[in-house]
Amino acid sequence: AVYRKFKMACSRVIATIVVMLLASTNVQALIRLPSWFGDNMVLQTNRGYGARAFLNGIATPGEAITVKVGSNNFLAVADTNGDWVVEIKANGKATTVTVQGDSGETYVAKNVNFGDVFFCSGQSNMVFPLELTMNASAEIATVMDYPNFRYFQTPLTYNSTEQFTTPATNWTMPSEDFVKGFSAVCYMTVRDMINLNNLGKTSHVGLVQSAWGGTRIEAWMSPNALSKCSNYPWPTRTAQNAASALYNAMYAPFKKMSIRATLWYQGEANADQGLPTINEDNHTASYSCKLQSMIADWRDQKAMGDFAFLHVQLPPSVSPQASAQDPNKQTGRMAIRAASAESIARPGGATDIAAMAVTIDLGGASAWGFDHPHNKNEISYRLALQGVHTAYAVQEDAMPLWTGPVITTINDTSSSTVLHFDDKTAKSMHLRDVVNCTVCCKGMSPFETSSDMMKWTPVSPTIGTDASVTIPLNGAKAVRYAWHDFVECVLVNDQDLPLGPFKHNVTMAKMNAEPVSTKSGRAGPQQAPPMGFNSWNFYHCNIDENEVRGIADAMVKNGMKDVGYEFINIDDCWQVARDNKTQQITPDPVRFPSGMKSTADYVHNLGLKFGVYTARGSRTCQGRPGAYMHEKLDAQSYCDWGLDYLKNDNCGGTNWPMDNTSWILFRDAFDACYNKTGRYMVLSIEYCKDTSCGEWIGNVANLWRTTGDIQNTWASVSGNIHSQNDMASVARPGAFNDPDMLQVGNVGLTLTEQRTHMAYWCVASAPLLAGTDLVHATKETLDILTAKGYISVNQDLGVDGKIQGYLVSGADTSEVWIKKLSDGKSTAALLVNADDSNNASITVNWTSVGLTMGTQAKVTDLWTMSDVGTFTDEYTVKNVGPHDHQFVKISPV
Repeated sequence: AVYRKFKMACSRVIATIVVMLLASTNVQALIRLPSWFGDNMVLQTNRGYGARAFLNGIATPGEAITVKVGSNNFLAVADTNGDWVVEIKANGKATTVTVQGDSGETYVAKNVNFGDVFFCSGQSNMVFPLELTMNASAEIATVMDYPNFRYFQTPLTYNSTEQFTTPATNWTMPSEDFVKGFSAVCYMTVRDMINLNNLGKTSHVGLVQSAWGGTRIEAWMSPNALSKCSNYPWPTRTAQNAASALYNAMYAPFKKMSIRATLWYQGEANADQGLPTINEDNHTASYSCKLQSMIADWRDQKAMGDFAFLHVQLPPSVSPQASAQDPNKQTGRMAIRAASAESIARPGGATDIAAMAVTIDLGGASAWGFDHPHNKNEISYRLALQGVHTAYAVQEDAMPLWTGPVITTINDTSSSTVLHFDDKTAKSMHLRDVVNCTVCCKGMSPFETSSDMMKWTPVSPTIGTDASVTIPLNGAKAVRYAWHDFVECVLVNDQDLPLGPFKHNVTMAKMNAEPVSTKSGRAGPQQAPPMGFNSWNFYHCNIDENEVRGIADAMVKNGMKDVGYEFINIDDCWQVARDNKTQQITPDPVRFPSGMKSTADYVHNLGLKFGVYTARGSRTCQGRPGAYMHEKLDAQSYCDWGLDYLKNDNCGGTNWPMDNTSWILFRDAFDACYNKTGRYMVLSIEYCKDTSCGEWIGNVANLWRTTGDIQNTWASVSGNIHSQNDMASVARPGAFNDPDMLQVGNVGLTLTEQRTHMAYWCVASAPLLAGTDLVHATKETLDILTAKGYISVNQDLGVDGKIQGYLVSGADTSEVWIKKLSDGKSTAALLVNADDSNNASITVNWTSVGLTMGTQAKVTDLWTMSDVGTFTDEYTVKNVGPHDHQFVKISPV
């Protein structure tokens, strides 16, 4: 009966009706909000993670929208399509969120909290309810122990076109009666992650279930994602399994919902192709492409970098007895398992910040049959282990081991294949019987060899004390492990976690987990302000090696390299620990599995430069290991990796008594690296906010922050640039005041404000480090970032060692900034209307630019690079809009 109800639920489609509240009964609602906006919702926190939380909606084109979160206001203007989005930066206690338009139309969500949000998707094993798990009563009883969990269960719906919202539903407060029907894997995985990470049972958490039983991956993919993969035989499709049908209706409405991670449990429908024969390799390639394309596309849609993606490698779908009768029956499971293994963070892989729970030993029947194992408890725990390591970057010293044995190299000889494992994952390796096995380890080894890839023979391995396993070949050409739907025996470590299935062709060559570096570049001392990219403003902690490669590729293709951009700099979250023996800094293995040198080499091969981040204290701002008392050791690592740039932040933990101790140690070590290798490393530090440190700071660092972190608001941009003015005398070629990275291209500033932001930074000869998504940058964004006239002023070395422009007139919000140019005659003048609401006419007179009265001068617009005309005594630009400007070059005739 339970199974019949399940099948009925899977086939039911709920009519799509979105009920919008009206500000007045006589006024048609003009603002639309997604269904997940409402009372009790959870928005992703940026505490300890740095995620960017968004709220989006639809309004009348051009309508101004105010989103009030507690006492803070966030502003947006609907674009020509009516779409608007705001970035919300808030944490803390429950609050009210109010959305209001120009007309006064108002929507209110109460009891809104900021915490970690998880999106749980897939098919029936993700739908599988808590009440059907092992020890269901005990699991359900834990629900009220987590009073701040909130649940959003997406109604089942499909569509042939992309939808803005889902059918109306609500966030639900914890109750045993509700959660027993909620996704068991979603709830138990996140609950166990909270416990494993010691976040506390009162943590605010949002769980979104958007899953449908019996659905194929193609239904969850956008048309763009599907276009990346070749067509593969596709059985008869139900309506909900049409291409993109569920992406359109059950993922797209959540595109702007920021999350900590996605949990994915799917593949069963793709395993059963309904075909008489299955080409396993083609099947694997097809699903691997689709899964990784979907992951990349879902990440692109959210525009918050590479959030963690956690998925379950399929458990058995058949009983032990059925497997014993026909152990080689093709169920498609092995193809999907192999594809899943290709879709995790690995050296040279296409998908980072992704992990997989191996569940080949967790078969068994539930009320929904063998295809739905009832031990979701252990499946969830294993996924939680991977989640804490991947989404929270917790390492083995602070949590239980998260994985089974991990192969590092495979050595083939004429007589054997030797698997070498990572030491920490291979403790006490041994073979273990699977629950409910029939012949078990004694009757069937999980290791098999073959000479023709057709007939496979079980062989007994030798498990060494040196974290190795030796497999006798006896002339075989291939080795495989656990390559059956139901596996009788598995290789586990001391945490009872199994090695995942693999297949290996004998090559008589060594397989390395680390790609070999190929090339390194050379660089000289930096004289003009650095130009490049920094990951923080857009990606925060969601940065990885594949993102870096994509950014570098984009910089070459989109014209940025051609106008002078060259640095690709990673901010916080690339590092996770120090090696217990050597104390060397360790990159995050799920973000940079190929290593930092491999990433640096890729960037160098494009003719670009590569940099990373540290902090002078013992901890970075995101709680990663800092440089305190390890400066020389870290500098040597950076030199060995071939880095070109280091940002040394000011965060927390233990610090040197003198601020400049860390800076000097790095500078001395970088000088030694330069003398040895010819590679110059730019050093960026925090802080120097007044001229007292400015007297000596340029002898230690190339650039130094003079302000707090920039935000994507006009107030922040304006505040940071004006803080530069008093420091203008300190800057010189090779030594620059730094008002922080650019916010051009990010949500929060109008295009007008972004252009003025760029102009401010250019007249001040500030470092130009783009902080947006360069891979998907719009034409408008690239036009601003590559404005050649503006950049020419930024890169000009000035006159007599004075490189930074300064404010000469700022009365009544009309500002004039000037910078003398290196030809000794011309001056760049930036005329800004800093007023919030009124137009202004702004005049620059010749005396302020060092010309005598009566002089005729040519004025060139640096945006259009056009001749404005020849003027005497002064130049006036009329009707400059609020926060707008004109940037000109004044040259005497």
